[in-house]
Amino acid sequence: MGVDSFVCGGSQFHCRGIAEPLTERHVQAVWYDRALRPVNLVTRSGSPVRVVHPGDWNLGPGPDFRGAVLYVGEKRISGDVEVHLSPSGWSAHGHGDDPAYKNVVAHVTWGCGPVPASLPPGAVSIWIGRFLTSDPGFSPDQIDLGAYPFARLPIEMRPCHMRLKNEPDLASATLVAAGACRLAAKAMRIKRLLSAPGVGRKGRMQVFYSEVMGALGYSANARAFRKIAEAIPVEVVRAEPDNAGAAFLVAAGFVGVERRGMRPCNSPSRRLVAAGRLFSFQETFALADAADFSPGALRGMVKYLSREGFMGKGRAAAVVANVIVPFAIAEGRIREAPEWLPPEDMCEPMRLMAFRLFGRDHNPSRAYASNGLKMQGLLQIYRDYCLQVHPDCESCEFDKSLTRSLPALTVCA
Repeated sequence: MGVDSFVCGGSQFHCRGIAEPLTERHVQAVWYDRALRPVNLVTRSGSPVRVVHPGDWNLGPGPDFRGAVLYVGEKRISGDVEVHLSPSGWSAHGHGDDPAYKNVVAHVTWGCGPVPASLPPGAVSIWIGRFLTSDPGFSPDQIDLGAYPFARLPIEMRPCHMRLKNEPDLASATLVAAGACRLAAKAMRIKRLLSAPGVGRKGRMQVFYSEVMGALGYSANARAFRKIAEAIPVEVVRAEPDNAGAAFLVAAGFVGVERRGMRPCNSPSRRLVAAGRLFSFQETFALADAADFSPGALRGMVKYLSREGFMGKGRAAAVVANVIVPFAIAEGRIREAPEWLPPEDMCEPMRLMAFRLFGRDHNPSRAYASNGLKMQGLLQIYRDYCLQVHPDCESCEFDKSLTRSLPALTVCA
């Protein structure tokens, strides 16, 4: 990129040559960080752009940023944002034919080039590099890529952080209450499944097996893994346990399993093989009848589920929280979620919610990371509040609800 000038759209632009390597992640950081993002942005057609919220940085498959809010001229638009070094990256990566990118409202690029014809209707093209290549103070080398997306946050404290920063007891009680609400909602859904016509005592094990399979699919493949459980019913798995893993892999070819953006150690195929081994043991099905949810018993469940490489301890804790505990609540073996659950792996919404509630310098272990119920609470607050109103924090009711001691969460209303 060591050119002195270039032409785009009939206009000539002069720039300082950038010697440092520039990657797509640098451009993502420029878009995400208000301290780096140019103030007077315009679209390729010349309309002014004001960024209310750049979107939540997406670490999984799909567009780079989710839920952005922009003003293009006087029009407010919201949706996803995709970032590339050049406009041709959109077509080169096949985004025009990928339904995951249908909600993209802005295509942000460092370089210039023809606007892709396959951008979604109404999506704008923003050539962000034109504002920085001529800035002698800009250098990609000055961007600490390891600080994104979670270390770089708005300087202003959010109202919920202002309310909770000096009240750790209220913060703890809020997360516990929110987590209990989340698991109560899961229990209600399981109870409806168990009460469906024709399920009965025999069918309850199919429900349990299907729910565990959904948890092993993570959010990207929960539905697909449940479909696999429908295609290979529990009676088949119990009758032919040695063939379960192979049967799961065959069924995966027909249900649309998502494989993009998966690390090799966490690939769906590997998880399906592990699931086959897990369900070859009768002890796994005995978890559907668990009645002891003391800390020692819960740790024992995690130890069992994670043995022999069935899954990591974090995922095992998620199975306990999302399936075993709600199943017990649904069947009346316990009245509500225990106040402590084994900690699971942090997911992106949990991290985002934690930084919004507690700021960038908080101690995760003290605030939530040692208790899986509190981690579930982060997800519930994110769903009930942040997901609904962010970035317009001024209109959020969560801070107001905290003045009434605990928030009113929708599933508990």
